Amino acid sequence: MAVQSTAKYTLKSASGIPNNMRYFLGLDIGTSGAKCVLIDESPRLLASAGQEYPILSPHPCWAEQDPEDWTAASFAAIRQVLHASGVDPRQVAGIGLAGQMHSLVCLGAKNEALRPAILWADTRSADQVNRLTHQIGRENLAAWAGNPLAAGFMLASWAWLVEHEPETAAQTHTLCLPKDYVRLRLTGQLGSEPSDASSTLLFNPHTRAWSDPLLEIAGLRPDQLPAMHESAEIAGGLLPWAAAECGLPAGTPLVFGGSDQACQALGQGVLEPGTLTVTIGTGGQLFAPVPRPAHDPQLRLHLFCHAAPDAWHLEAAILSAGLALRWLRDAVAPGRSYSELADAAAGVEAAAEGLFFLPHLAGERTPHMDPTARAAFIGLGLGHSLPHLTRAVMEGVVFALRQGLDLMEEVGVPSRRVLAAGGATRHPLWLELLANIFDRPIIPAHTPEATAFGAALLAGVGNGAWTSAADAVRALPLPGKAIYPEASRVNAYQKFFRQYKEIYPALERIPCFV
Repeated sequence: MAVQSTAKYTLKSASGIPNNMRYFLGLDIGTSGAKCVLIDESPRLLASAGQEYPILSPHPCWAEQDPEDWTAASFAAIRQVLHASGVDPRQVAGIGLAGQMHSLVCLGAKNEALRPAILWADTRSADQVNRLTHQIGRENLAAWAGNPLAAGFMLASWAWLVEHEPETAAQTHTLCLPKDYVRLRLTGQLGSEPSDASSTLLFNPHTRAWSDPLLEIAGLRPDQLPAMHESAEIAGGLLPWAAAECGLPAGTPLVFGGSDQACQALGQGVLEPGTLTVTIGTGGQLFAPVPRPAHDPQLRLHLFCHAAPDAWHLEAAILSAGLALRWLRDAVAPGRSYSELADAAAGVEAAAEGLFFLPHLAGERTPHMDPTARAAFIGLGLGHSLPHLTRAVMEGVVFALRQGLDLMEEVGVPSRRVLAAGGATRHPLWLELLANIFDRPIIPAHTPEATAFGAALLAGVGNGAWTSAADAVRALPLPGKAIYPEASRVNAYQKFFRQYKEIYPALERIPCFV
């Protein structure tokens, strides 16, 4: 499938660049597209660009991508950034990678992709999740993985593949994650690191190593998983053919990188407990650093490693955030921009005059852990129009994230500061909804591309610009100006949030919604 040739993100550049400066590229292999940034040692953002690619759904509940789309989009985004910045490619000292979590890439004996990648948003493995969860048991899941098992996680997708595509499973030499596939293509070096590996449900975040009991249950040998390295460790240099494709010198070093959530937190300077990040991208996440690898006893939250040694975080995740608005645009208002939709929705009253939206278009994780959950508009009437639908979708996403915030507080995670990132937060309505529904000041990230920025920081750490991740974040620019909640809207949304929380349990009892 061809990558869309039009850049999604506006190119930005800076002039007056000293010739002795070193630069670092950050590449985010996201779900909707690849995003690339260039930073200097300040660290200052010099340029950003992106290339979209499609999500393939050949059957209901399937979400797949061609791994070669990631590579092609990465090359295009790098070329755009280099052109926009005017930087001499020979001054690029390193490349860092971030990537969508959980997704499964099956590699053959020659490290070729055997089939399209099965993405985190894929819910075909619901039966395997139920069977494995019962087989393993909650206590063992907590001890061996620190996480609930969910559809779209590598273990669940692999179990489906073994059952339904046994020939592919038999030919699979290695399992890997999206960013690790792209690094393999660019450098010829296969490997992984703890922040992304801990999202597979084949890895133990407590020990920061692959989980032998879970590998045995999955029927996998340890040598079928990549060797483990630290996020800022140099993996290898650009192969000549890859260097020619992206306009960089052969041998330009790449570090192992990190998961998209670990990198976005790093890009915002979030390493220590006390600050929480909220991301509205294709999916939505709440990210809270924790001082030790302690999991939620009820396994409603995820425990993952951070992109720094001996660091961890808890995460609440919803599957359809910006994806829900993308669905609405494509289904109801093709050709309209997200900004146009949000501008119109800003003129609608809170709760869209009695209209609610349950954003479970691809099942749901936090707090329900239900791959069979489905989306719904509730309260739809003749007086509602596209702006009402848009506002209901945006509010439904933030209500779902608020449920994760409440769980974080329940398990004792402090959230004194909330930083917001993700492409969706470019529009002020998203930030206003977060402030009023969370009832907290929301501080925008210093850049919407915090994930790619964090990946670039890892490249700088690996190549000696900073001594550690902690050293790198101390140099970060200040975040944006806080958006504060409005008392009248907070009171209204508290009432609407209580109503929202009643919708899923009510629909769960109706057979067509399960």
